[in-house]
Amino acid sequence: MKKILVIGSFTMDLVALTPRAPMEGETIIGTSFQQFTGGKGANQAVAAARLGADVTMFGKLGRDSFGEAHIETLKREGVNYEYILFAENESSGVGHITLEANGNNRIIVIPGTNHKVTPEDVENIEVQIKNSDIIMLQLEIPFDTVYKSIELAHKHNKTIILNPAPAVKLKEEYVKLVDYIVPNETEAAILTGIEVNTIETARKAGRKLLDLGCKNVIITLGSKGVLLINDNEEIFKESFKVKPVDTTAAGDSFIGAFAYSLSHGVEHAKALEYACAVGAITVTKMGAQPSLPNFSEVEKFIKERQIVKVN
Repeated sequence: MKKILVIGSFTMDLVALTPRAPMEGETIIGTSFQQFTGGKGANQAVAAARLGADVTMFGKLGRDSFGEAHIETLKREGVNYEYILFAENESSGVGHITLEANGNNRIIVIPGTNHKVTPEDVENIEVQIKNSDIIMLQLEIPFDTVYKSIELAHKHNKTIILNPAPAVKLKEEYVKLVDYIVPNETEAAILTGIEVNTIETARKAGRKLLDLGCKNVIITLGSKGVLLINDNEEIFKESFKVKPVDTTAAGDSFIGAFAYSLSHGVEHAKALEYACAVGAITVTKMGAQPSLPNFSEVEKFIKERQIVKVN
């Protein structure tokens, strides 16, 4: 089994459940409030680890109760956290999530220590990058730090998975070094200038990203499914039909599961189907990391839906 290194973010998700999101200037009464460990980097690390992957997490936390909670979570989930840094007099990242009764969400992220992860910090873990096989990245840490991570991962011939979220235009010279870029519909639209709301428009956006030099493009289309495109294949997988409770971390669980599949040498079609199953399970439960399924949950889902197993 190949080793996964996640370089990314931590946030403490503060979730307000409400019948609907308030309009501008409006106050409404919410249903409940909960607190969960999250952040795209940490979510993807935990998602892969719960399935049985060998995962190391790198990022930066504050010396506060939120930071302590993240370390306890990683410890419990079996994620290697020994390289995580702590910033003095800085707060850990926070995510404010308004979750509607239909499962849709609106998220505001206050980066905190996530924006204190520097290119020099990444250079200091070059040995860990060299000793890993798959490097997973997102955009909740500074762009220069992400670019440095891509440089070092490419230097050591590692498989690079980039989740371009929150989406911004990326430098083309770094896109060319990425093995898998995994945006959702909104992110793909920002990256390409093509509005993505159908399989056909996703195909056009995917082809444009390939033209920029990325080796594989995976566009997640929510309830419609997922599309993978490269120079040799095009694969579309429909989503599994479930009743959504909370869509938070659906994309993170998909990416973590896809990386887990790659770490076992699984072909793309099976890896996509497995990741879709993991994403479907995730949206049926509340919270980011609490909703991420473990191996046995996925096995049960697979058996019920008669999906081909990963391993």
